[in-house]
Amino acid sequence: MKLAVLDEFLSEKNLRDQVEVINNLYEPSDAILKFTARSEVFMDQARAAVRTYEEFVELIRSHLLQLVNDTERVGPTSKDMGNICDIISSHPRLGENKNLSIHSQNEQKNLQKNRDSAEIQARLKELNEEYEKVYPGLKFIVFVNGRKRPEIIKLMEERVGSGNTWFEEARVAMNELCDIAQDRIKKWEVESLQSKY
Repeated sequence: MKLAVLDEFLSEKNLRDQVEVINNLYEPSDAILKFTARSEVFMDQARAAVRTYEEFVELIRSHLLQLVNDTERVGPTSKDMGNICDIISSHPRLGENKNLSIHSQNEQKNLQKNRDSAEIQARLKELNEEYEKVYPGLKFIVFVNGRKRPEIIKLMEERVGSGNTWFEEARVAMNELCDIAQDRIKKWEVESLQSKY
């Protein structure tokens, strides 16, 4: 994906491009757009303070973490529980190979079923299900970053058995989503440089 000049991207008249970039950074989610591109407060803050796409993602991170913190203070009856679930659940399950965005396909290429043994496929499916029982409404999110299946499985087992509260795990997931977004920006910047030559 080619990134627009940041000032053009942040322009008040550029909602379509803002939605496209955010959907590509995080996977499509109505809730994340509600708190970012469709929020005047957020976009005014971005226009005033953000100088790079990396800073834009960090601003999103701070708003997502604040959303979790505010929701935790209200408790499970908060209307934003569904928004948190929507944002985190927009990402595919680890090891799945259907309905993946091009970005998720590339990021999970070491975890694709066509390379995994039946035992690995079954373990990933089992761990995804265990995680979703422990943390209803969430999906296990991790910045894979080239890690191999055994490392990811160990990490999944640790997180399932961590004893984290639902809100602690939601914060972990939001941070992982933003780490993934930062990596996607780096890759897009490299692609943009390479296309110039």
